[in-house]
Amino acid sequence: TKEETMSPGELAGLEKLQAYVNSFVPARCVNRAGNSVLDAKGSERLEKRLINTKELLGCKSIVEVKICLGTVRD
Repeated sequence: TKEETMSPGELAGLEKLQAYVNSFVPARCVNRAGNSVLDAKGSERLEKRLINTKELLGCKSIVEVKICLGTVRD
């Protein structure tokens, strides 16, 4: 695998990235009005959140990164 060819520093970085990604919580699905979308059982629908890595890599400031990741708090 690719991990076998990684240096110790690269492996540490990969593990840190994997831990960060695994910490993501599922996103609530909402309609255009902002109301929760329900599944067939009437439970709130949750999905994995996708990150636009091209947009993220183009961020020029921490504020832009937070906006891209949806971590800006009102």
